[in-house]
Amino acid sequence: MFRPKHLSDLEAKRDQRGFSLIEMAVVLLIIAIVAAFVIPQITSYMRMYRLGVSGRNVATALQRARYLATSNNTLAGVFVAEVQRVDIEQYDPTGKEPPQNKGGILLPAGITVAPGAPKQIAFDGRGVVTPMPKDSPTIRLNGSDGYYLFVTVSPTGQVTVSDAKKDDRS
Repeated sequence: MFRPKHLSDLEAKRDQRGFSLIEMAVVLLIIAIVAAFVIPQITSYMRMYRLGVSGRNVATALQRARYLATSNNTLAGVFVAEVQRVDIEQYDPTGKEPPQNKGGILLPAGITVAPGAPKQIAFDGRGVVTPMPKDSPTIRLNGSDGYYLFVTVSPTGQVTVSDAKKDDRS
């Protein structure tokens, strides 16, 4: 009958394999170096992503206001209530009733509406910006890291969002 060979304690320890302390330190050093390069890139990407999402949310609010105006043949628009909040409102055409709040968006932390942006953009029942502007109304959104983008409304009501750009004024 086959019997397994019994190893002494000394022989068993000699056959065990593992990593030395130096090997583990080298691996941890490589991980730390890679993380030092990757983490700033990830945080920058997340800031740009939040700015892009905020621009699309403002564009969606404008499109929703335009939809409200055209579907109800009335006046509707957006109102920049605070630097981080944009409200969608429906207006009484006669001006007797106060505007009805139909929703809004709250911008993420670090994203603000620029001070020079129009505080109100309204659409009439045809979906056209009213009163008819000389230039296309543009809302500038500023990020906390110096990037910005524009949400532009053409006089006919078309909404576009620009790509994010770095502010060179700083």
